[in-house]
Amino acid sequence: MHRLESLHATHAPFAPSVEDQVSNGLRLPNLRYPWASACSPHAPFVEARMQQWLLQHGLIPNERYRARIAQAKLGWLAARCHPYASLERLQTIANFYAWYFLVDDWFVGQTEKVSAYTISNLTAVIDVLDIGRVGNEPVYGETAWMDLCRQLRLSMSDPQFERFAHAMHLWVGMAGLRMLEHSHARAPRAHRHEAILRHAGGLYPCLYLIDFGNGLPLPQEEYDQANVQQLRRHTNRIVCWSSDVQHLGMDVRQSAPHRNTVSLYASQGYTLQRSVDRVSERIRSEIDAFICTASGVRESAGPALSAYIRGLKHWMSGYRDWLGSQPGTQAFTGPDTAIKAW
Repeated sequence: MHRLESLHATHAPFAPSVEDQVSNGLRLPNLRYPWASACSPHAPFVEARMQQWLLQHGLIPNERYRARIAQAKLGWLAARCHPYASLERLQTIANFYAWYFLVDDWFVGQTEKVSAYTISNLTAVIDVLDIGRVGNEPVYGETAWMDLCRQLRLSMSDPQFERFAHAMHLWVGMAGLRMLEHSHARAPRAHRHEAILRHAGGLYPCLYLIDFGNGLPLPQEEYDQANVQQLRRHTNRIVCWSSDVQHLGMDVRQSAPHRNTVSLYASQGYTLQRSVDRVSERIRSEIDAFICTASGVRESAGPALSAYIRGLKHWMSGYRDWLGSQPGTQAFTGPDTAIKAW
């Protein structure tokens, strides 16, 4: 297993000047991958249908959220991360990404605002997975989640769906642990943050939709291979740490530095620029390790596993390109890597 760089054991108070450093500007990394990006031609249609689906299930509570979802272009995220999925499967994936974004934003992302609704909404996610039905009084997002699970069960093999469901169970459980950590932790701890982020970051369920999007189910024996699991871990770290860099300013402004890997470095006494640089170094190290591991796996990979590895690559570069398309978040794209699809 590729070792994570450890932080110092001593912890200084979070520097009050961090927000000023963010406001004054930072040198942010350009992440480059030795493979080509791609984007599905179905993206505009999928985006429009996704918006209709959200409205149909009552997932957009007000105009502010309508504008936020429109700006996020989560249908385009799906199109960049699954560029060769069929229209029908890409639509299901895009709808899931939008539902996931909203449920995470309402009940997981802001751990300082836990309420009675938080537990009922998260347990509803588990009940739909385990029992396959909604409650007598469905909570926010429950009917949409039921619709998604129905579509996935119809189109996935049983092992595929069980892998996806297991990842969702872990996400719900780790969301609860994140809330507990926020409520009781006296100081940020890097190893705790990274243990929680592996699953609370929410990427693993998305990665388990790659072979669904490809239309080539990954056999269990290939899914279980140690080096294939390692490829998923590399991908998870790259995407989650990249997201931390992109969301640094927002996390600092919302007084939530404990959620951010860059901020944890700053809490050790590093300057914010050096903290960004160290996380960027770790991301590049993970990219190198992914390439090395993938090279070995491909030597004996069948069609499904080869397509899965390509799918992991598309998720990394697709997420980077989607970040670069967001207003004010140009950290990860350069002129030679940006997609001009819209």
